[in-house]
Amino acid sequence: MNKDSKNIKVLMIGPDRSVQGGVSGVINNLYEAGLDQKIALRYIGTMVDGSKFRKLIKAIQAYIKVSMCIKDYDILHVNVAADASYYRKSLFMKLALKHKKRLVIHQHGGDINRFYGNNLKGAKRDEMVKLFNACDKFIVLTKAQYDFFRHIVDKEKLCILPNTIKIPDYDISSKDYSNRNILFLGRICKDKGINELLEAVNSLKNKYPDLHLTLAGRFEEPEFREKIAADPKHISAPGWITGSAKEELLKSHSIFILPSYFEGMPLSPIESMAYGCATIVTKVGGMQYMLEDQKEGLMIQSKNATAIENALDQVLSNENYRKQLGHAGRILSEKKYNINKTVDGLVSIYSSVIKI
Repeated sequence: MNKDSKNIKVLMIGPDRSVQGGVSGVINNLYEAGLDQKIALRYIGTMVDGSKFRKLIKAIQAYIKVSMCIKDYDILHVNVAADASYYRKSLFMKLALKHKKRLVIHQHGGDINRFYGNNLKGAKRDEMVKLFNACDKFIVLTKAQYDFFRHIVDKEKLCILPNTIKIPDYDISSKDYSNRNILFLGRICKDKGINELLEAVNSLKNKYPDLHLTLAGRFEEPEFREKIAADPKHISAPGWITGSAKEELLKSHSIFILPSYFEGMPLSPIESMAYGCATIVTKVGGMQYMLEDQKEGLMIQSKNATAIENALDQVLSNENYRKQLGHAGRILSEKKYNINKTVDGLVSIYSSVIKI
């Protein structure tokens, strides 16, 4: 790492660090790992949870703040996804270009191909391509995103930097694999595969009366409240969980599942592997590259209740198999998903952009 990296002044924007979502989790992890100690970093949140009015006020406030201080920074680092995130962040990208600042775009969108292919048309699509190519570096999370964007963005500007976590100081030899506790972390909505997951659990609960599914996350579609409340013996929903409460869930559950329809590169499967859970994910987006099927976890087709049921049955029926997958996942997380690698990678990208 260049000894002058502390002189690099980076203004980073993205969702507020309090937002209940994956990108805010990535940002908080970077702070916890000390990115702000290695460069001069300021973070400004552009979006908060809540009503459309609250979101609008936050975006306006953020734009004013960035406008007032951007002159003091070398680089604007924009964390962006699809839909409203892109439209909001495009204003900040234009602001960076107006002030002739270096621009780093960090693409997190799990369904960006849908947004680009179906939602953007004509001049709007052309503008996105122009904006993205005006950047100095374009960071993607996975090879899947790289393969998509290499037809849109200059390949010389593209780089892959996977999401990572601080590996917990947790001895998985103490983990109890005898339980049949299944954990889900994320938004409780159709796109996360909750309908299919509930159907699979309903089919398996007679075979495994002691199974219990914990859906830890924010309800985005209220109809799921009634479905979950109908079976308190086998399903619970404690709400959005963070910090030590989330750590306890990861320790006390032997199985983790994320049956999403689409994803970029979510943190929750990495966290589950780091805590030795037998991890099940759908073969979508960046998740298809996160682990090796049948070795560090199980990979299944999305939108398929039968596939979920079969995968759960496979791990619910065999305590030793749960332990085998969990231990392999922990080894993978230590080797591939350590946050220190991401911090070093970002500093290297910043250094290359301003040529120090």
